[in-house]
Amino acid sequence: MSRLEGPPEKQRYLEAAPILVGQAQDNLAEITILRAEQEVLRTGTQREVYRLEYDVYQPKIRLLEEERNQATQAVREAAQQAQDKKQQAVEDLQVVILQVGRILDFLRVKAPASLAIDDDEAQPFRGRTKKNLGYLFDDHYLKIKLFIVENNKPKNKYSLVAMGRCLFGQHLLKLPRGYVEGLQGGGHFSLEAVIVDKPSIAELQPWREEPGRQKVIINLTGGYETVKAEYQDVVGKYTAEDFKELMTDRCGCGYFYTIFEDFSRRDEAVTCPLCRSVMERVTSQSHTS
Repeated sequence: MSRLEGPPEKQRYLEAAPILVGQAQDNLAEITILRAEQEVLRTGTQREVYRLEYDVYQPKIRLLEEERNQATQAVREAAQQAQDKKQQAVEDLQVVILQVGRILDFLRVKAPASLAIDDDEAQPFRGRTKKNLGYLFDDHYLKIKLFIVENNKPKNKYSLVAMGRCLFGQHLLKLPRGYVEGLQGGGHFSLEAVIVDKPSIAELQPWREEPGRQKVIINLTGGYETVKAEYQDVVGKYTAEDFKELMTDRCGCGYFYTIFEDFSRRDEAVTCPLCRSVMERVTSQSHTS
């Protein structure tokens, strides 16, 4: 073999060219075979994976999921039954607590010197016309007075308005209390309601003689008679002193808080909502049977 000039690597490749050609041809043929085998392996793998996922294990998984769902549902149902049973027990126990709480609410009621409604307590806006028609309802614990007041409507320019004061407030007796256009009560009323609007004062003045008057009184007073009887029954049977073991704070004016009130503070002084004095902490006493 003659010696060729140039780098040794180039010389080697030139000398091995016939062999490389043969090897390249053989390799290409072998690669084709391997590629085909790869495709067969790929499609076979896909079929087997599909078979295992959907034919073998999916039914098993579905059965396990159903078994799981049935088991968890049984746990939930059993827990709900237990919760319902305990909730019913709580509600049964709360009957007396709610009864005592309402008794205490009645005992907290402090009657003012008078519930009478002075004409000047209900003031018209910006000099609008106001006329007093007297009491619609006048009882010991609830007084409702009628006023005619000029509103801001283009046609029915005058409103017949009921303004009332009740001993029981909104906590013990819910009374109608809405916006009355043209009249302000300064927050001193338990009841504020518009009965009807008319074009003139003259058309409103005879309203007291109309047949629907009694129905309006019933709608305005609501459950007053029932609450009144309940209040009289409570104050006739009990005094605040009867429930002193439930008290946590007490004021000289007679107002008190009990264990039923949820105070987040226990180290701060409490101000009486009636007279704004600092209330005295009551030493707790455990109930003994």
